[in-house]
Amino acid sequence: MKRLYYIINLILISSLFCQSCKDDFGHVLYPDGPLELSVSTSDIVLNVAAPEQEAVVFDWTSGSNFGTNAAIKYTLEIGEKGKDFKPVISSTFEKGLRSQRYVTKDFNQLLIDKLGITAGSGAQLEARVTAETQDGQSAAQLSQIISLKVKTYKPITETLYILGSATSNGWDANKASRMNPIQGTPGAFIWQGVLSPGEFKFISTLGNFRPSYNKGTSNEKLYYRESESDPYDVPFTVAKSGLYQVKVNLIDLSIAITEIEGAMYDALWFVGGFTGWNFQPMAKDPNDPFIFTYHAVLNSGNSTDEFKIATKPDFDPSVVFLRPETDQQGVGTDLPVVKWSESENKNDYKWRINKGTYKIRLDLRANKITIAPFTPFAVIYLVGDATPNGWDIAAATPMVNGDTPHRFTWSGTLKAGELKFSCDKQADWNGAWFLASQNGRTPSGQTEQMIFSKSGSNPDNKWKVTTPGTYSITLDQLQETVTIIKQ
Repeated sequence: MKRLYYIINLILISSLFCQSCKDDFGHVLYPDGPLELSVSTSDIVLNVAAPEQEAVVFDWTSGSNFGTNAAIKYTLEIGEKGKDFKPVISSTFEKGLRSQRYVTKDFNQLLIDKLGITAGSGAQLEARVTAETQDGQSAAQLSQIISLKVKTYKPITETLYILGSATSNGWDANKASRMNPIQGTPGAFIWQGVLSPGEFKFISTLGNFRPSYNKGTSNEKLYYRESESDPYDVPFTVAKSGLYQVKVNLIDLSIAITEIEGAMYDALWFVGGFTGWNFQPMAKDPNDPFIFTYHAVLNSGNSTDEFKIATKPDFDPSVVFLRPETDQQGVGTDLPVVKWSESENKNDYKWRINKGTYKIRLDLRANKITIAPFTPFAVIYLVGDATPNGWDIAAATPMVNGDTPHRFTWSGTLKAGELKFSCDKQADWNGAWFLASQNGRTPSGQTEQMIFSKSGSNPDNKWKVTTPGTYSITLDQLQETVTIIKQ
């Protein structure tokens, strides 16, 4: 009896030793059994409102390598029932992987693109898995075929644009304004900007009028117009100019159009690499609350750097930033501006420009920005009957260079009368001018904002000197400010 126990123990130890040897040499061990395929659900309904949700999972057993110690390669095939897996969705797996998970968005697109299933329709599917040893010495194993049914949906566009006579770019489909996707809400988009009396609708592809989303049965509903053959092409209408927020949901075809009173923001901040990511206030136009400017020498340790514009001096995810439509947009005139917050999506686009001196002008009414390198005028001149040489522009009184290339000073006697500043003494009076913020403005002795007019005095606002005497004037053409002090 003892001898029998000894033999049994010896056999067990030997088998463990052999097992250990196989592991030490990296042999792949597979149970010797049938290849079987299973599925998490055989009735798949793909939900357009949950694109990242798990749609279906396929699992299978290992099958057998027939004692060869060779690794096994698996091929999962999915096809439309009765078509002998032609065409097919085919995926290959190695290194012992025996599972395939599909999320809703990806599985829906595969069924449409690979199998040709009509979007929005139901279909009968079948699936199988094949196992082949990688040494090629054994016959392939084939699992049983399992049947499934699936309901697909029409994919929702990932881009949306607003256009029409009510928008700043009119009906030019190539210049339609891009809307922002709302993060966490599939199929939802938001846009904020100025709308004028007129019409608008939405397109999904820049440059193409179809497909489009038009006005539905009410101002709260959308209508999807898929092709030119659809005669229904009714736009939304705007009766009153103003600042509007437009939210749409393409899944439930809803829309909310909300008018926002006045300028959307009372203050804005320039922030980026040029400021060390510190917030610098922008200047608001004294005559137009929709216009903000930032004029500065932008320095950086790099040859180029980036910036965006904040509506609050805070990096909280809820804070709205104004950013370019295209990431790393450079200098330009009337460039499109998009409103963005981290809570909406991750497209934290920024402008990128060379370091240098710039005048930046933001128009909230049109959602446009102009980023222009600034070259100062060589001399600034006093013109007007309050000045020593009156209205003789050819003999206009020059100012003196100050402590920067942008700053000029002058001291002397002013008479009672009017005053403005010429940048170029252009004989036809259609040159560049610095003008008062209001016509007839009396010098306050404080630093005040000026209006820069590139071509002629428009508006022709002049300062009114009521008390003659000795004055000192400091003018900063970069910041567009002036200080006129009576001594």
